[in-house]
Parts: sequence; C-alpha cells; structure tokens
Amino acid sequence: MASPEPTLLVFDLDGTLYDTASSYVPTMERLYAEYRLPVPSPSTILETVGEPFDVILDDLVAKGFPPDRAALACRLTDLESESIAQRGALFPGVRKTLVVLREAGCRIALCTNGDRRYADAVLSTRGILDLFDALQTNDVEGVTKTELLGELLARIPHGLAFMIGDRHHDMEAGRANGCMVIGAAYGYGGDELAVADRRILTFAELPGVVRGYSQDA
Repeated sequence: MASPEPTLLVFDLDGTLYDTASSYVPTMERLYAEYRLPVPSPSTILETVGEPFDVILDDLVAKGFPPDRAALACRLTDLESESIAQRGALFPGVRKTLVVLREAGCRIALCTNGDRRYADAVLSTRGILDLFDALQTNDVEGVTKTELLGELLARIPHGLAFMIGDRHHDMEAGRANGCMVIGAAYGYGGDELAVADRRILTFAELPGVVRGYSQDA
C-alpha cells in the first residue's frame, strides 16, 4: 500500500510570516518624504500590504507620485531592500513553528503576491529560506493569487492542503483551490478573514490546528 502524501502548508508572506510593518512603513515614509508628498499614517500605508506590486505602484501614482512607474519601482525597491536588511522582522515564533511543522512531516511552501526578489530578500535575511520546499511568487503583472496557488498545488504532490494568510486574496485563493483556509488574525486583514475555516491569533497555534484537521481527515 502506498504511503499517503504529506500535508502541504502554503503560506502567504506579508502579514502571515513577515511582520511587514517593520520594514514597509519606514520604506514608504522615506519614499513620500523624498518625493515631497505628505506622509500618510502607518495604518494608511499598511492598507496596501499584500497587494501585487503593480497595484501598489498604481496607488502611489494616484496619490501624486510621478507617473514614471519604472523609476518609481526602482527607487521603492532600493529603499525596501535596505529596510528589510536593517529592520525587517518575522512574527514571533515563525522559525521555531516552521521547524516543528517540518519535523511533523508537513511540506512547507510559499505563495505570495510579491516577486521573487522580494520573497528571497525576506526569507534569506530572516534565515528561513531553507525551510521551504517550494516558492510561488508573482513575477507577471495581472496574475491573481488564485492562479498562483493553483500552479503551486499542481506541481507539488500532497494530501491535505492548507492556505494560511491574512488578506482576502488568501481566503479567495484557498477556497477556489479546495484548501483548508486558516486566517492569520494577527496580520493586516481584519474582517477579510470572516470566511476562514479557522483563525489563529499567534503563529505558534498553527501546529495544533493542522494536527486537528489531519486527524479528522
């Protein structure tokens, strides 16, 4: 008899693994200041966390930044890379919990609206890149997270699959692709998580939640 395929845990990055406010808020504050535009509040800045890069650029242009998207993207990327290296932080317990989940036999993957450069920068500087079996990043404008997750699930053999995230993109992608959906309530989504199968208040709760679903499957 063939052994059952392992459980697959697919994680969003911003607001789920990575405390994006630690680097994104100072990045955007510097960007607004450099372009001599009024600096919004941290809560306003964080409203675009989890959106694809092209959507973030559209939002900035709509708020008064010059329409040269290539130049704007280049400057934002430079500031962000510096900020990630200097002050970026994971949410509490992320590395320890990922190790526990891998030791329990789970496969670990990432599905993010960020591009590969951004994902590699965050995961490598925070020392968790080696814990992932696969990365699915958004490097083509106009691709939805539902499509990204579908591509990821198709190329990784798995049994029960979970999508863990904090924004509506994650909830919609997980539902559309037949995953158990776990909402990271400590992230940036708020009421967007109402449709999740379960919500966790800390990352460290996740092994218990996964274990409960796996035993029922």
